[in-house]
Amino acid sequence: MAKTSSNNERDIRLSQYPITFVEIIFAVVIGASILQFRELLFPPTLASPNFWALIVAYFTAITSWFGWHQSTIKYPYTNSGMGRVRAILDALIVVAYVALLFFASKIEKFLPWYIWGFVIVFLLYYVVGRLRRVEHAEQQASRSLLIVLHGIAMLAIAVIYTILSIMMGHLPTEIIWVFALAPFAPVTSFRWFREWHELSWFGRSKSRITIAVDMDGVLVEQVVPVLEKLKQDKGIALCKCDITDWEYPIGDSNIKIEIETAERDRDFVLQMPPIKDAAKSLQTLSQRFEIVIATSREACTNSWSRDWLELHKITYKRLINTRSHGKTLSSVNLLIDDYIGNIQEFITNGPSGRQAILFAQPWNQDIGSITELIASGRVKVAHSWQTVLALLGCQPQRAEQSED
Repeated sequence: MAKTSSNNERDIRLSQYPITFVEIIFAVVIGASILQFRELLFPPTLASPNFWALIVAYFTAITSWFGWHQSTIKYPYTNSGMGRVRAILDALIVVAYVALLFFASKIEKFLPWYIWGFVIVFLLYYVVGRLRRVEHAEQQASRSLLIVLHGIAMLAIAVIYTILSIMMGHLPTEIIWVFALAPFAPVTSFRWFREWHELSWFGRSKSRITIAVDMDGVLVEQVVPVLEKLKQDKGIALCKCDITDWEYPIGDSNIKIEIETAERDRDFVLQMPPIKDAAKSLQTLSQRFEIVIATSREACTNSWSRDWLELHKITYKRLINTRSHGKTLSSVNLLIDDYIGNIQEFITNGPSGRQAILFAQPWNQDIGSITELIASGRVKVAHSWQTVLALLGCQPQRAEQSED
C-alpha cells in the first residue's frame, strides 16, 4: 500500500528536461563532427590512422549514447541537486567526446591527448555512476567495478604510450597506428560486459518480459504488524479489514503515516511477514520473466528492504525505489501493485501493450476508476499469489470469486 508523491507528475516532467538537454548535445556533436571531418570520412581514407581513430571515437560516443539511454530509463534524473549535477556531468562526457573526435582527426599531433582523453572518459563514467547510486539509493545503478577494471586497462595503455614516447621521442608510424586503435579494446569490452552480452541477438534473455512487483501489500504484510503495534502503543484496536482506504484515519494520524513511521525501524521492517505464497511464486515467475522490485518506501530504507528480500529468499534482479519519480517504469511490461493510483500511472504513461495486476486488498476494493481498464483486459485483479500465477500462465486457472 504505497501512494506516490503528489508532485510525481511534476517531477517526471522536470526529469525530462536534462534528458532533452543531453540528447541535443549528443545530436549536435555527431552532426557537426560529420560535417567537420567529411573530407576524412567521405570517401573513407582507409590508409590514414586519423580515419580509424575517428571511427574509434565515433564508436565510443554512439555506444555510450545507447548505454546512457538505458541508464536514464531505469534511473531517470530526479528533480534534485544530485539529479542536476548528474545531468551536467553527462553533458561533460559528451564534451569529452568532442575533444576525442578533434584529437582523432589529427592523431599524429594529438595522440597523447587522444589516449589520455579516454582515461578521463572512464573517470567520468565512474563519477556519474556513483552519483546515480546515491541519487537512487540503488547499488545496482552502476557497475562501478566494471568501470574501474576497464579504466585501469585504459590507464595502462596511456602509461605505456607515455613511457614509449619519452624513451623514443618521435614514434614510428606503426606504433601510432597501434595506439590509435588501442582504445577500441577496453571500450568494446566494457560495453560487452555492461549490456551487450544480455541482448537477445546474443542468445540471451534480454527480450523476456519484465515484471515490476510492489513490496508493501503485495510481497510484505505490513498492515497487520502496524495495527498490532498501534494496539500495543496506543490502545487502538483495528483489524486489517477495517483499513478501507490508504489514508484511513487513526486519531490525528492515518494508516499511511503510521506505516511509514514504523518502517523507519530496521528491526520492525525485518520482522514483517511475507504475503502468503509470495516467495514461492516469484521463484516460479523468475523462470519465465525478469523480476524487478519497485517500492515507494523512503529511500533511506532501501538497504532494509534488500535485507528483508534476502531473508525471505525473494527472487529478483534489482530493486527500484520509485518514491521520487513514480511508477511510470519505462522499461517494465507489467506491474503488480495494490495501489490503484500506481496502476493508473503505469498504464496511462506507457505503450499500449502494457498490462497490470491489481493485488486485491481491503483498501482497493473501489475499482470504479479502472473499470474501463479492467474491461479492456489491460488490468486484472488477483486476490492471491496463486491467482497471479494463473493469470500469467504459470499454472492452470482456478476459479476464484470476484475475479476477471
